[in-house]
Amino acid sequence: MDLLHSSGVSSTYYLQTHFSHSQGYFLSVSMATDLRNTFFLLFPIWFHVQQAEGIKLVWVAVVGDWVNLMLKWLLFGERPYWWVQETDYYGNSSQPMIEQFPMTCETGPGSPSGHAMGTAAVYYTMMSSLLATVLKTEGHQIRKWCVRVSLWTLFWCVQVCVCLSRVFVAAHFPHQVITGVVIGILVAESLSRTQQISEAGLRSYLLTSLLLLSLALLLYLCLQLVGVDLLWSVEKAQCWCRQAEWVSVDTSPLASLFRNTGTLLGLGLGLHYPLHAHTNRVVSARGAEGAIYRLICLSATLVLLQLFDSAFRPAVHSGALFYLLSFCKSATVPLATVAVVPYCVTAALGYKGNKLL
Repeated sequence: MDLLHSSGVSSTYYLQTHFSHSQGYFLSVSMATDLRNTFFLLFPIWFHVQQAEGIKLVWVAVVGDWVNLMLKWLLFGERPYWWVQETDYYGNSSQPMIEQFPMTCETGPGSPSGHAMGTAAVYYTMMSSLLATVLKTEGHQIRKWCVRVSLWTLFWCVQVCVCLSRVFVAAHFPHQVITGVVIGILVAESLSRTQQISEAGLRSYLLTSLLLLSLALLLYLCLQLVGVDLLWSVEKAQCWCRQAEWVSVDTSPLASLFRNTGTLLGLGLGLHYPLHAHTNRVVSARGAEGAIYRLICLSATLVLLQLFDSAFRPAVHSGALFYLLSFCKSATVPLATVAVVPYCVTAALGYKGNKLL
């Protein structure tokens, strides 16, 4: 593995040396493809445009990140920024000096890359949805072929940019981002064939959230019982990160576990909350005004979620309370998107319907 890791460090050094002028671009790509943006940006857009695909997007993101979490705990992947500083591989020769950035010092194990895996899964789902919509419409076969090639070219361009950005910031080795892309596509393709997602009831959401949380915590406890310290990566991050303030528990696997299960539960509550059904009935009765209504809902949702995200940030030093608050915050996002905001918009627009109660 040392040879593989050393070649990965060389890749990072090469990118940072020859493409230092693109530093801002690579950092922006890593920020834009964080899974948080799937829930705060992509999900509201897709839900208000095409509800079924928006729901599938959340399932793919949550299940994909859960698979990523389990693999991280089992594979014990190193990260370039700490490996290069503690390895004996270079002997008496000087090791490559790689630069660190605020998003470099993630605290979880490195394999597979969560950014690469999440982006691959989410964007694969979106591209598949767009293709299915385009292919349903009537048109010349050559035009459809051009659309298909364009969308998949865009998909792979995004994946390449994400992989390069994660290698550039020294958060991952090349083999970790490639593995992430492959597994992400497999997860998205598997869930796209699962018809039960669109028909899932509240009980299914509750049980699935509980199952994902329980299995992950069970694996955590089992590994602890056999003497595996799953905080080893946090200790390495704290030891080798050049700026202590860049190390945050918010990037740990446990934090992502509680965020994702909270998101899935919040989606289930929103879809089966009386407000959602009431709003759907009212909007259906309005007919042609649906497009305007969706646009207003989308705009209001995006503004509200950004304000909510800025105003409510759980303190990372609060231990177990941090995970609980992260769970609640994540559950609030789909609940507001699916039920609360649409109901408030219908009320503000004066849409009339049967009484809720």
